[in-house]
This record gives sequence, C-alpha cells and structure tokens, in this order.
Amino acid sequence: MPKLPLRVFDFLLLSAAAALFGACLTSVLKTGAYGWMIPDAPYMYEPRDFFIDAALAGLGGMLVLALAERAAKVRESAPGRAAAVLAAALVSLYAAPPSPQVFGNTWAPGEAARELFLAQLHMVLPIALAVVALRWGLHRVLR
Repeated sequence: MPKLPLRVFDFLLLSAAAALFGACLTSVLKTGAYGWMIPDAPYMYEPRDFFIDAALAGLGGMLVLALAERAAKVRESAPGRAAAVLAAALVSLYAAPPSPQVFGNTWAPGEAARELFLAQLHMVLPIALAVVALRWGLHRVLR
C-alpha cells in the first residue's frame, strides 16, 4: 500500500482529534457541560481560526509521528508504533486548544498549559487512545 494515503489519513485523524478536543474543551469551559462548541470571539478568534489551529495541530502531530517512525525499533514492533501514534496524538491535543484569550485575558505564564491541557486529562487520554485504536484498525484492514 502506498504511504501517501496512509499519511493523509493520519493527518485527517490527528486534525479531527484536535478539533474534537478543542470543541469539547470550549464547551466544558463555557457551559460546564460536555458538548461541541466552536469558540467564537469576534474580532479576535473566529471559527475559521479554530479549524486552522486544528489543522496545524494535526501537522505537528504528523511531524512527531514521521520522526518517531524513522527509528527501526518503532517500525518493527506493534507496541512501538502504538507509542509513536500516542505521542503524536498527545502533541496534537496539546496544540489543539483555542487561543487562551478566548477564555479571558488574565493568563499567567504556564497557566494555559496547566488548565487547558493537564487539567483536562480526563478528555485528552480517551481521545488519544481512540486515535491509536482507529489508526491500528485502518492499518490492519489495509494490510
């Protein structure tokens, strides 16, 4: 199987995971309930910016995945491939949240990372594990 379709699928999967996390995070922070809410802060952060950020987060994850898969040990073992995909998903999700200014302008240095990523591990880990499972399933079907 050519690698290009698999890489496109990886990019779409990582970008979709980033968009899912960003929208769920926005819903939790704005309404207090789980859901899907695209952030909208007029003149500062529009919905198209959200999807651009999700695509860029997916590209960041792709970079991590491509670099990790260059190692022979990672390519040859299933746990190594799964760990590389998990690392790529975590990088994508770390880069996924919308601009912290959408939620207010009083962020201290490092506070955005703690509150928008580390405090949300209850959402991050299931999404990252779903990315690993979906990628494993597709690669298994195609091989």
